Amino acid sequence: MRFMPLREEKIQKLYKENDINFISDLSIENLALLFNIQVEYYDLRSRCIYDEDMALIYLDQNQPYEHIRYDFFHEMAHFFEHCNDQRQANKEFVRLQERQASSFALYASMPRYLFEPYMNSVHSLQELIDAFQLPEVHIRERIRIIRQQNTTRDHYKKLKQREEILINRTLQKGKVYESTITVLDQLKKQVGEERMSYDVTRLL
Repeated sequence: MRFMPLREEKIQKLYKENDINFISDLSIENLALLFNIQVEYYDLRSRCIYDEDMALIYLDQNQPYEHIRYDFFHEMAHFFEHCNDQRQANKEFVRLQERQASSFALYASMPRYLFEPYMNSVHSLQELIDAFQLPEVHIRERIRIIRQQNTTRDHYKKLKQREEILINRTLQKGKVYESTITVLDQLKKQVGEERMSYDVTRLL
């Protein structure tokens, strides 16, 4: 069962294929070089101009560096995931793409395979902020998402374990309902005993 969103899986696969193995590999300069992105710093709102082959990302330099970095990942999302000019799109569609870009930015700026081990090794939120150089609000959100995924995964594993225990208890000779035996016997006649599993046939 998948506990990681498809978008996150795709980013992780892309990063690993491009040997992004350390937090330092997540620098704007390195990612821009790897993915054919030209970066310019200027005095207006961050934005991205792109085609199928390359992107030009303008970053608002009049803000803290952590916000500049987050803007880079947000704008990179448009290059990776979108193919339209937002100036020609309706407002609802633009809002959808901005939500997608925000989701992408969290996964791309803090890929789980790099973020989670470091998260588990440090003792303060500030250490994560310093290492990944991102705004605190986004660091907190990434932690929340990972913990939620882990809780869902652990809950699923417990349910599967309980299910297996119940199945094992049920499939004990002498502890099966007569109605179950009748159904299994009918199944044997329909498909043949040789096509039934040993655990089932031993109950008949």
